[in-house]
Amino acid sequence: MRVAADLHIHIGKTDNGQAVKIPTSPDLTLKNILRAAYEIKGLQLVGIVDAACLGVISDLEKAADLGIIEPLNGGGFSDGRVALFLGSEVELAHPKTRRAAHFIGFFPTMSDIKAYANEARKFLTNAYLGTQKTRLSPDDWLDLVIDNHGVAIAAHAFTPHKGVYGNCVSRLEEMFSKPEKFTAIELGLSADTQMAELIPDTHSYSYISSSDAHSLQKIGREFTIYELPELSFASWVSALQGENGRILATHGMEPLLGKYHRSFCPACRRTAHEEEPVLSCPQCGGDVVLGVWDRILSIAVPSEHAPERPPYVSHIPLEMIPEVGREKRQKLYRTGTEIEILYKKPLDELAGVVGQSAALQIMRARQGKLGLIPGGGGKYGKVTKWQEKG
Repeated sequence: MRVAADLHIHIGKTDNGQAVKIPTSPDLTLKNILRAAYEIKGLQLVGIVDAACLGVISDLEKAADLGIIEPLNGGGFSDGRVALFLGSEVELAHPKTRRAAHFIGFFPTMSDIKAYANEARKFLTNAYLGTQKTRLSPDDWLDLVIDNHGVAIAAHAFTPHKGVYGNCVSRLEEMFSKPEKFTAIELGLSADTQMAELIPDTHSYSYISSSDAHSLQKIGREFTIYELPELSFASWVSALQGENGRILATHGMEPLLGKYHRSFCPACRRTAHEEEPVLSCPQCGGDVVLGVWDRILSIAVPSEHAPERPPYVSHIPLEMIPEVGREKRQKLYRTGTEIEILYKKPLDELAGVVGQSAALQIMRARQGKLGLIPGGGGKYGKVTKWQEKG
């Protein structure tokens, strides 16, 4: 079966209003995530990465008791329309440099993530909040995930803000004594497969794309397409390991639009445009917020032995396409999911809903014909409107 999955979604608040991930939209509740993922975005599988937080565990157990979600054979849960995997994102510090990066552990059952959480919370300041700094060493955290039947993934691995390759190391073995225990690397918003492959250390791992959604609208802005024999945790792990099932494609936001694609000088307010990596400001000589593209090229080691991988398919999220504001998006969602709108709906059908001009912008985005201004320094890139030449 073909499955579209976004496995990096945060919880904003619990059912009783308790904050979980700060800052994140309070609309990101379990119920809203499952509804938006299926009805609006067109996903069949989602992963929440704050599932080990105490309040979220309580919500999950309540949902299971009420039959809102039910366990799947082989691990994971389902509400009857979309499957749900339970994950825990943490911040780990490099043992020597203390530079930090984010990692995610995913677990097949409620008992597994509860056993993990019971031990992990001993090393947290606040077990109710998501993506906490843990006092566990990188190796101890990785062992804790594996010992509780989990799968470890490097989150948004190339970003300067808490990405392991973007902020800490050029090889995972610099931070972990047994990096082979990792199963996958999340590409993140400012990178794609072609860029990641420039770092040979990544060649041993599967690449996946996920949204890191902090609001409902951001769900599904990046996703991975899997071919699975069945929808379950075990089948997903098998596909990541290339055993039974496979990754068909990673779909991501056009990397140029990412908030950290190119280096940015805070003093000059300048986003790099040079053809070589910019590691310090060429204008004032000062420090820069390092761009993903710049960082990757600075540690790249060209290799002729990169493994063959599924295609990376870039797109522009619907909310970033010119002339497609909130009102028009709501009209479009009544005709199909965002994946269908971005990739499948014909021009005449789109035009019948939002008019010819807006429909053309969607089609030109699909064709890669809209102009893009790179992002950097924590600000998204910009999309320029397509205009027909007269």
